[in-house]
Formats: sequence, C-alpha cells, structure tokens
Amino acid sequence: MSRSARVNDRTESDHLPHHIPLVDWLWLGVATLLSLALRIPFFRIPMLADEGGYAYATRGWVTGTGELYGDLWISRPQGIFFVYAGIFDLFGTGTTAFRFAAWIAVALTLIAVWGFTRMCATPLAANLAALVFAVAASLPNLEGYTANAEMFMSLPVALAALWLLQVRRTGWSRWQLAGVGLMIGIAIALKPSAAVMIPVVLLFIVMIDGAAPAREHFKRMVWLGCGMVTVGAGLLLHGWTLGWSDFFYATISYRLSAQSAATVGLEYNLEAMGRLAWRASALIGVVAVLLVFRYRVDIRLALRHLRPGLKPSWPQWNRPGWNRERSLRFLARPRDDAKLLLRLWMIGSLAGASIGGDWWSHYLIQVIAPLSIWMGWTIALVWPTLAGPARSLLAMTTVGLLAAPFWVLVHGSPTNMAEAMFSHPGYPAQNQVAAYLREHTEPGTSIYVAFDQASIYYLADRPPAYRHLFDQELRGIPSSYSDLISIVQSEDRPEYIVSTLHPGPFADDSRAFWQEVGQYYKLVDTIDGVPIYQDKERIEPGE
Repeated sequence: MSRSARVNDRTESDHLPHHIPLVDWLWLGVATLLSLALRIPFFRIPMLADEGGYAYATRGWVTGTGELYGDLWISRPQGIFFVYAGIFDLFGTGTTAFRFAAWIAVALTLIAVWGFTRMCATPLAANLAALVFAVAASLPNLEGYTANAEMFMSLPVALAALWLLQVRRTGWSRWQLAGVGLMIGIAIALKPSAAVMIPVVLLFIVMIDGAAPAREHFKRMVWLGCGMVTVGAGLLLHGWTLGWSDFFYATISYRLSAQSAATVGLEYNLEAMGRLAWRASALIGVVAVLLVFRYRVDIRLALRHLRPGLKPSWPQWNRPGWNRERSLRFLARPRDDAKLLLRLWMIGSLAGASIGGDWWSHYLIQVIAPLSIWMGWTIALVWPTLAGPARSLLAMTTVGLLAAPFWVLVHGSPTNMAEAMFSHPGYPAQNQVAAYLREHTEPGTSIYVAFDQASIYYLADRPPAYRHLFDQELRGIPSSYSDLISIVQSEDRPEYIVSTLHPGPFADDSRAFWQEVGQYYKLVDTIDGVPIYQDKERIEPGE
C-alpha cells in the first residue's frame, strides 16, 4: 500500500479528538494539581545524594571552578547538567527549586500519558491514567518527589511513545520519525537507561507493519536514527572539548566495566531486587489487584479445572444482567498498535530500571508512565462489568494501596519525616553539618563525607577530597579503598571528614579507613548524631 493510500485509509478514531469535553480538561487539571499537592510536603525534605551530586557538578561546571568529568566526576551524560543549569537560572539553587522543576517535567509527562491513553482507549481510561500517574509518580517510597534524572527523562520518553503512535497512524512521516528519534536521544542524554527505547521503537516499526518491504522498515529506522544521532553528535562533540578520555570513561566504559547488573554478581542482584520489591510492595499490590479483577473469570475456570468438585463461593463480581460479549463491543479496547507499543514500552522500561545493577527505588519511576496507562485502561475496562460490592472493593483497594506510602506525612515536620524515611542520620542533619563546615573552613578547603552524601559538598560549597562521590562508585572501582586510605595518610589530606554512619561498601565495613582517620584526625563535634573529625595538625591550640 502506498503512503498516500495509507493516509487516506485513516479513520477519525486514529487521532485525538478535535473537541475535548470540558469535563475531561477538568480531570486533567485535577490530576496535575494532585501531583503538585502530593509533592509540596516533601519539598523541604533534605536534599538527596543524587540531587546534591548533580547540583555540585553543575555549579562547578557553569562557574568554571571545576572540570566536568575531571574533578567533577559523575557517570552521566551532559543532559542532566544542562537541566540543572537551567533550573539555576529559572528557579534558583535550592532543594525546593529543584523539586518544583521536576514537578513541571512530571506534569508535562502526565499530559503525554493522558494523550496516549485517549488515543488507544477511552476518555475515561485517560482520565483515570492521569490520576494514577499523578499519585504513582509522586510516591515517597520511590523518591518520586525528588529531582532525580528519571523525573526529567520520563518526559521525552513519553513524548516519543505518543509521537510514534501518531506517526504510525498518519503515514510514517519521515521528519516526524526524526522527531521521535530526537526525543529518544534527549532522554538518553538525561539518563542512559533510556537507550532501551531504541529496541522498543525498532521492534514496533517491524512488528506493527510486518507486510511492508524490508527497505521501508530500513528507511523508517534511518530517519529515526537521524534524530538520535543529532543529539548524540552534540554530546560527543561537547565531550571532545571536555577531554575525550575522561568523558568516554565516565559516560560509557565505566558503566560497562564497573557498575551494571552484569558486574555486581547474582547474589547482590537478588538481594537488591528483594529490597526494591519490598519498597515497591504497595505498587506491586495494585498491579496484582487489577490483574485479579481483570482475569477473574479465567482464574475461576482454572480453579474449577484443577479441582472439578470445588465450587468456590465467589462474591458477586458481575453486574446483574451484564452480557460480556455484547458489552465488549461497546468498550473501546486499545487498538492493536497501541497495545503492542504499550507492551514494548513496559518491557523496555522494566529493562531500563534493571540494567544499572543498583536497584534504587527511584529507578522504577521510568516504569510509572506505561504502567499508569495500563492501570487506567484496566480500571475503565473492568468497572462496567462489576456489581456494586465489587466496585467498592476495587476502588478501596486501589486507592488504599496507592495512598499507603504517604504514611510518612503523619510525622509532620520535614525533619521528622526525614528521620522516618532514611536509615542513617546523614540526611536529616546535612544542613546543619554543611553550615558547620562553611563556618569553620575557607572556600576551597577540601572535605570528605564518608561515604555517600554528595549533597553536603553542594550545601557546604566545599570540594571533595576524592572525586567519586557515591557508594556504588566506591564499590565498583577496585582501587577506591586504597585511594581513600592514601588520601588520609597524605600531607594533602582533607581538613574535615564527616561520618554519616554509613558503613561503606568495603569488605571490612571500612574499619581500616577509620583506623587511619583515628591516627590523623580528632573528633571535634557531633551534630544530631553525625560525627565531624578535623585534621589534628590544623586544630588551633586550646580547641
């Protein structure tokens, strides 16, 4: 079929409606405001290590006080630093500014989720998906309130999925395919795990139009690649100016050789997956509930097949007088292209959350957009088939499980919430610790925070004695332990060492490190349980 014939063969349902009822705009507005309302109580929660690391590297880069991928070393492409530089200019340099900017990205992603769901299902499903996304993307147990890279990366990924679906339905426009590729390239620049969208879109192109000649598939892939190459070329050129060796190591070879799911070992992966599953148990529970409601008939038939004599007493699931086959004709089920893209997107996002090997809870944020679309569609599909009691059960369990992680709000103040949320005192006390370091040191004086709390460097505005800021980097680099001990033993050792009581990733629980600290440093203060040590040679007499 020619391109013009495909275009003429389109139906009105291929597009977003030209007229969207006011009630649907209200749903979208409520969902957007809900996402903000759920975040506001967490705006004053202490800055997290990732936020502090991005902010520290960005400030040093834009002010010229450091070299990106040199002494300002973070294993990320430049995209997140450009975003933080923009936040500095537009909103400010504090935690609230970072998280408000992240909410803007989340709100725009919410609109993309809403639009995608309207294209593949019903307006009701889209409204429900928007509400689910508003809550799920804000979950505190997934660090949804933060300005992590996943918050910003999810926007171009969702736009790419929405745009690709529209491109498929409007005749595979070459320039629009390049635009989809551009979105994917931007997402990768923000968070490398977004690269999983490359096989997602390639598989979609091949699988959705299997009858097309191979050369057509190839042409579409080339135009898609043009968009991605545009971003990639800019990053590589900029990386060349920064120093090719350092840039390539930080953004590519380090991850492949030292920090990925393939480098940390099976036992670590399984333990980390277990911890992640526990933290995400409420979200997993919602998925399980929806699956049970969606496939309740199949489950009942399976049970009867396994035990023919069993006649389980089920609640009145089905609405009286409801005819399943007749009603399904009136339910706008997702089109085949949307179902395929959504499934590929879901699988890709799960792969993206796992390839890093760290299994941090905020990695699941990249799964929230496709998962919310599926949830909204599932609820809209199941709801008309349920009787009153079953509807109440579905509503209560879904809302209850989604709201459960917000229990931390009962603690009231940001400090109390931080103490309940985090396992060591480095986060709750970081502002006071940073203030102490600013007061007792001159600008440019190096410090070291053992072993993971990069936000203290940013808040104190003091450089780290070791360029690797995060626990997982210390675990991934074989020489890190000996490097740190050598730094403590050297004449150029940092003036202050802060312990957040984090044991570190070393086999001896960092005992050798702290033995060396005991030889060269003295405990000079403790702030809310956080010990601060000063180099003995720099302590003034009488102190």
